[in-house]
Amino acid sequence: MLKETIGYLDDMPMNIRIVNIKNYPLHYHYDHEFIYVLKGSAVLKCGSSIYQMQQGDVFIVNDSEVHGITDCSNDNVVLLIQINADYFIRQFPTLEHYVFRTMEKDRVNEEIIVLRNLLLKTGLNYLTKRPGYKTTNTNIMIDVLNYCDRNFKSFYFEGRIVMHKRYDYPEMGKRLGRIIDYIYEHHSEKLSLRELAKKEHFSEGYLSRLITAGTGLGFRELLAFARVEESEKMLLSGSQKISSIAAEVGFSTTAYYEKFFRKWFGCYPEEYRKLYANKIKGSSPELIFEISQSEATSIISKSIQTLSFEGDENTENKLTHHDLKEDELKEQHRKEILDAYERTTRSHDEILRFMLSAESEDAQKS
Repeated sequence: MLKETIGYLDDMPMNIRIVNIKNYPLHYHYDHEFIYVLKGSAVLKCGSSIYQMQQGDVFIVNDSEVHGITDCSNDNVVLLIQINADYFIRQFPTLEHYVFRTMEKDRVNEEIIVLRNLLLKTGLNYLTKRPGYKTTNTNIMIDVLNYCDRNFKSFYFEGRIVMHKRYDYPEMGKRLGRIIDYIYEHHSEKLSLRELAKKEHFSEGYLSRLITAGTGLGFRELLAFARVEESEKMLLSGSQKISSIAAEVGFSTTAYYEKFFRKWFGCYPEEYRKLYANKIKGSSPELIFEISQSEATSIISKSIQTLSFEGDENTENKLTHHDLKEDELKEQHRKEILDAYERTTRSHDEILRFMLSAESEDAQKS
């Protein structure tokens, strides 16, 4: 089945897995999922976009987005974190409408480094299972969602790829995020630029320029994209007629729907259905293998260490030197990392500064 119902065990409102992925069939669920490539590479399909994910890349799958992973390197290791929307909606009432994007041309920036640190912290806490780790990880995820809401809620279009866009003026990103949320929530209705401008207390001209400058699309194009993207689930879930799907997502005619679907997905809806019907969950085998605790702990520790050297010309030499000492330092190093996290006040900037300075000192000592 294309739709996946996620179960949460162990009295924690999230599932955390460190895995090797051979095939992750197309599916969707109502909970957000964080995909962090710790080692190797993977090709992620999410909606109409195909992402070539490399080591260090983080992708956030949003509520109801059709996604899957194929064409992975044999030795890939991926951190998967699924969060229980029914729990976190208490802190974030509109969580189901949050649309995050983290992928961008500049793969190394401060926002991504902080997000990586927080996700690595979650993974390491889960692996070591120190007292109170469930509560700690829940609090970290609240921080993560707040952080993503401030830094990764806006996106733009680069060809057929949906990418993250950073703004010099945060208020612009907030406005666009609010507008995009509303468009997705009301995509099946007869939504007009005039109506949206009135709601946001903007002139139609200003709103039109804001959307185009922020996303690269005009209002009508963005609305059509939202409708086409939402249609993918219906298209792959059964044999519903194309004309019926077009009407249900808000297109006035089937021809109009087919025009925009082809623009974003590269083929007509019926062709897309035939192409991917055998690649959805239930039709294609899920080949995901758990990494042992000791190996997963080592890989996450290395990932934290790597963050200390991003942008350093001597990264490779330093990491190689550290690897020679790893057997001796692994247990001590892991405890120091956990203690370091516990001593922070959960301020993102403080976590970043402390981890980078602590890891650099360890590397110099080794």
